[in-house]
Amino acid sequence: MRRLLTLFLCALFCIQIVEAQDMHKQAESFNRLARNAFSKIEKQSDRDSITIFKTVVDGVEYSLKCDEFDRMPNRKGKILPEYEEENKKRLAILHPMLIDAGKYFYKKPYLKQEGIDALKLYLETRKSPLVKDNIDESGVAAYYLAYFYLKSRNLKMANEYADIAMQYDESAQASAEIKAQCMHDQMVNAEDSLRYLSVIQRLYRSDPTNETYFSWIMKFYQNPTPRFNLEDFVDDCLENNTNSIVPWILKGEIAMRAERWEEAIDAYRQADEIDPSNIPVAYNIGVCLNSLGMVLRDSVLAKRKKGDNVSDNEFMTVFAQARTYLERVRAKDPRRNKVDWVAPLYLTYTILNDKIKAEELEPLVTKYQKSEND
Repeated sequence: MRRLLTLFLCALFCIQIVEAQDMHKQAESFNRLARNAFSKIEKQSDRDSITIFKTVVDGVEYSLKCDEFDRMPNRKGKILPEYEEENKKRLAILHPMLIDAGKYFYKKPYLKQEGIDALKLYLETRKSPLVKDNIDESGVAAYYLAYFYLKSRNLKMANEYADIAMQYDESAQASAEIKAQCMHDQMVNAEDSLRYLSVIQRLYRSDPTNETYFSWIMKFYQNPTPRFNLEDFVDDCLENNTNSIVPWILKGEIAMRAERWEEAIDAYRQADEIDPSNIPVAYNIGVCLNSLGMVLRDSVLAKRKKGDNVSDNEFMTVFAQARTYLERVRAKDPRRNKVDWVAPLYLTYTILNDKIKAEELEPLVTKYQKSEND
């Protein structure tokens, strides 16, 4: 019995020796493959980008496999990595290149999956102690994965990688946008809408001049309800920050659509004070003053019909103000690249009975009307 036990232990010891030797051979083999791949990249022996980036992927995978076998215990049960430094030096160069490989592959219709795999390999490699001293660009890799999955309409995976990317400062903002788009496309009830609204409001407050966030908010509030009301949102924004131009423009836009001309004028004037160079804002003030002037003019005419003694100054002063703003727009945008100020300014001069100025604009008005009819 004792002899059998001795034979068993000897056999087990021999097996361990063979396994240890086999692990070392495996490590040696993968190191040789990794070394060859790295040598090709160093020498730039191939100028084809696809081949180069595929070699980068191979070099990283071989280095990781080499390290895996290299860290197996030897026959004495000790872990003595032989190729650790060589693997570290290779991965210091190859690991960051995986992000470029992922982006490049994804641009090719037939290599999109290779692009996804390269970026995932970057994140997986990041877990290895071999790259602990490398700059961590996991946020960038996760962002591109989220972006690519969003493009392919895999919202679950896009959302998952956006969550990872949001943990890193350099990719937080861009991935929050992706997360917002995923949430928008997955909204099914009021709670989903609230979560989505919370995200886009945070994005907007982080960058009030961002037109994308502005358009998302406008789109969300296209069909307002008592629970989701754009005016409440704008008022809330202005309570927190009165020095941002966007909520004042929004407030003016809302009032203008509702034909609340005085409210719109006040809001746009606040925006104009913040940024006097904004041509559409000055234009909207002029247009709203014209509209208010027409309302007051109709009121004056109605009172006169009743026999009341009223002065034209009740509306003429308003048109005079409109002229000031519209002439300012004309001076800043003479070719009408941003706004077409001709018709409103022509109306202003017509009401003010400035025949010379109105006649100057008449050919432009006629030309505009012809193009509209065409």
